[in-house]
Amino acid sequence: MVFQFKILHELLEDARTHGAQVIEVGIRPGDASKRPHTMAPTIVLEVTDEMRIAKEEIFGPILPILSYQSIDDAINYVNARPRPLALYFFTHDDEDKRNVLNRTTSGNVTINGTFSHIAQDDLSFGGVGESGMGAYHGKEGFRTLSHAKGIYEQGSWNGMDLLHAPFTKNTDRLINLFIR
Repeated sequence: MVFQFKILHELLEDARTHGAQVIEVGIRPGDASKRPHTMAPTIVLEVTDEMRIAKEEIFGPILPILSYQSIDDAINYVNARPRPLALYFFTHDDEDKRNVLNRTTSGNVTINGTFSHIAQDDLSFGGVGESGMGAYHGKEGFRTLSHAKGIYEQGSWNGMDLLHAPFTKNTDRLINLFIR
């Protein structure tokens, strides 16, 4: 926990050093720093590709905001990088929704929200590619975290014995039965 807390602060410091605007938000965000290993929810604006926060998984209360000129620019940005564990997309435009969903590959997608998909017990959660394999929650979680063991037991009479040497009259009868 302490290690991740340190990483989060390093990500924010790196973003500041590269010119990002870092804004703590929430109710009394200044109070968070008074508690050990506590961080207020933080928004990071003016994020660029040089910043670690644009390259690393965050796993903390930090939301980097990247701007774009067109929906195609945003889609191209996502597709030019490793597939994300989750994709958060804000819009009320149905065509933009279709474009993002059809033209990007990621783990789960949340439209007009940030993390509520993880709370949906019957909605699978998991990544693709470098962000992870498999899924958990609901039926998919059971399948991912279980190992179905296929079991086949050959009966005492084995018809496959008729299909390899030495061939007998029974082999001829079986072949004739199938080719009729």
